[in-house]
Amino acid sequence: MIKILTLLALLLPAPLAAQTISQMLGRWAGEGIAVSNEEPGVRFSCRVGLSPEGSGTALFAGRCATTQGQQSFAYLVIERGDGSVSAQNRSQPPDSLPQRLSGSASAGLVRLQGGANQMFELSLVEGQLRFRIEGDSAGHPTRGEAFLNRRD
Repeated sequence: MIKILTLLALLLPAPLAAQTISQMLGRWAGEGIAVSNEEPGVRFSCRVGLSPEGSGTALFAGRCATTQGQQSFAYLVIERGDGSVSAQNRSQPPDSLPQRLSGSASAGLVRLQGGANQMFELSLVEGQLRFRIEGDSAGHPTRGEAFLNRRD
């Protein structure tokens, strides 16, 4: 009986936290507002994609832009059954973004942080992907938020 229960436990789906990335797979695009320091907000447009790389693993890549510039990124995101998440920078050539990020995942939310002021956050909100970032641009705190629609 114990062997059967063990086998059933292995065949059941992973906890909800381990399924967060799979809910976000696909290509997304949209726009929002970015704010740097105390400046007025500017249009912030993003295109991101999450493509499966294996069980609980996805390549999170994209590009965001404002009138002041743009930033591309690529991270291999690994989500564990306990709700923890880590990411490794895969940009080629290497960029100035953090090489490693860590964070957590819960139902409909993935949050990755690196350093004191650097953060990516993805959350599912009524069929859209809410994408938030925080970081530094030219020594000034910068944050942006965009609501992205599925493109595939």
